[in-house]
Amino acid sequence: MTSFYRATVAEFLAESREVVLSRLNLAHANRGYNTLFSDQTLTWERDLDSLQNALTRCVDNSNSAAKWGLLLEFSIPCKELRIDAIILIKETIVVLEAKATHASSQAKKQIEEYALLLHYFHKSSDQQQIVPILVSSEFGNFNKDVLNQYEMFPQLARFWIKPIQRLEWTQLSDALLFVESASARQIDLVTWDQSPYFPVPSIIEAALALNSGLSIREIAHSEASEHEIESVRNLVQEVVDRARRENQHAICFITGVPGSGKTLVGLSIAHSKANKNDAIHFMSGNGPLVKVLQYLFTQEGMRKGVYATQAKIEAKTLIENVHFFARYHTEDNLGAPANHAIIFDEAQRAWNREQHMSKFKRDYSEPEMLLRIMERHEDWAVVIALVGGGQEIFKGEAGLEEWGRALVGSKKHWTIYASDEVKEGGASTAGHRLFAEPNHQQEIQTNSGFHLRTSNRSLRADQLAKWVNFLLEGKAEAAAALNVTYKFPIFLTRNLDQTRRKLREQGIGMNRYGLIGSSGADRLRAEGLETNSSFHADYKWEHWYLAPSTDIRSSFQCEVLATEFEIQGLELDWIGLCWGGDFIWDKKHGWLLRKLRHSKNESKWSEIKNNEMRNYRLNAYRVLLTRSRQGMVIFVPRGNGEDKTTNPNEFDSTVEYLIECGVIPI
Repeated sequence: MTSFYRATVAEFLAESREVVLSRLNLAHANRGYNTLFSDQTLTWERDLDSLQNALTRCVDNSNSAAKWGLLLEFSIPCKELRIDAIILIKETIVVLEAKATHASSQAKKQIEEYALLLHYFHKSSDQQQIVPILVSSEFGNFNKDVLNQYEMFPQLARFWIKPIQRLEWTQLSDALLFVESASARQIDLVTWDQSPYFPVPSIIEAALALNSGLSIREIAHSEASEHEIESVRNLVQEVVDRARRENQHAICFITGVPGSGKTLVGLSIAHSKANKNDAIHFMSGNGPLVKVLQYLFTQEGMRKGVYATQAKIEAKTLIENVHFFARYHTEDNLGAPANHAIIFDEAQRAWNREQHMSKFKRDYSEPEMLLRIMERHEDWAVVIALVGGGQEIFKGEAGLEEWGRALVGSKKHWTIYASDEVKEGGASTAGHRLFAEPNHQQEIQTNSGFHLRTSNRSLRADQLAKWVNFLLEGKAEAAAALNVTYKFPIFLTRNLDQTRRKLREQGIGMNRYGLIGSSGADRLRAEGLETNSSFHADYKWEHWYLAPSTDIRSSFQCEVLATEFEIQGLELDWIGLCWGGDFIWDKKHGWLLRKLRHSKNESKWSEIKNNEMRNYRLNAYRVLLTRSRQGMVIFVPRGNGEDKTTNPNEFDSTVEYLIECGVIPI
């Protein structure tokens, strides 16, 4: 039982206040709390009287009120949060939070968070109406009109989290009886209380939890893939243990759909106690991800009393930019690295030979370089490559095939572990195969367990990745048939201020939101949004992702948009995707993939002809469309008829296509 006290309303009213209070005290002690402050006991005592009075009036006026379910101090697993009271009124869940005085805005956020956590993560609550009520002796009157409103998603009548009611205790019975009138069958009290809770952490929450010592089992459950992430982690751990035991050089490719938890698997392996003696180094070429997580770990270390300098050093040992690792082991240290195993996040973005030569004058690809460095270990070594299909977004990012070429050219024998997706090509690898050329075939130890099938980023959209693929392939009918927006709201606006307002409406509880857009959408500057690479390179993205809404550098301000380069590997609860003229739908020709070109006489969009560059532009929008956890608002500018670079007809055509795919216009 996750609550301190559970009973029907009839059972609750039949017990004395002293009995209920003693049961709360005993449950509190059984949870491992050493002390119980007197003000907590007094609060329970005061609130129990008020609650019993309100429920007595309900029973006097309703034949079924006695059968309602009541749970006191309902604990939300992994969050260290407890809800004062849950009242199950037939099919409706009332979340009750009691305050001694007039509640602050913080109390409002608190109960919003409770409602969202139940809605998204509590299996028996995800399709039930939730009514949050703040109650005290200093609130106003009960307002029936408020309970007739939709709070979160007005266009999606299925998911109801009602606006918060602020009531005096004397008004509570009227509100509860009104809620009952709209309900049907009674939710089973025991079943609801024992229902599974499936938290899906953001990458930032997961990194913190892993760093604090929690296991993958404790933080990484989701309704669709309860055991999948832990299973993959265990499988990879077996590869590491076998390589260590049998003196092998092994490479393991982990694939998965966007948001399926590849980075989470990598972080959990790096933090695993099983690898304490042979630490595994987590690396990424994704600069913003590295900066955000290093800053996060540094702040967490300082909160634990570690000096700032030491905290920064420790943070860099937990996650490092792969380019810094490469520079050290190609210029400063030519011996074997300290780590026998490394994890390379976003491995499909590793540079090819041309890009590596251009950047660092190294006449070999990044996969070749990493294999050579790890081959300095004479006994054993493991490379764990986390691969996201269709996620290559910049020139020189070689994709899966470059790893195959590096393995073929290697002087050592590498035992290869991967799923059939890597061997044969599949949706998660965007059709790419490790060995694309017939004469380059090598044996692969295949196991479907190395592939993550389910997206955990989008809490209610296990089909979102498929929907995005159909949208990008020009298959509007197939996209609409998935009915993604039935569970995962995707709105469309033509006004940037309306986009910001809609995002702020969804900023309830602890939700984080912000604007994102393509790095090639240069004409978003006309809307006041900057995509210039120099500006983005200098911006402090750790503050954009981590700072509170009061900080003007944070994503909450909706002033600075993150491009595909800053958002890849990370996510927000709600995103405002700002559509650009670089990716326009044409009714005759499909998607027009373009680049803005300038001359003395005019600036104009020019279609991208190079296939590689076209893929990068397509993948940019694939990344952008899969960054949200709860919902998104797509903003398509209206354009300006006097400006050829912001042609209204082109934007209108794009809007029509998005609506055909199932997006909901506001």
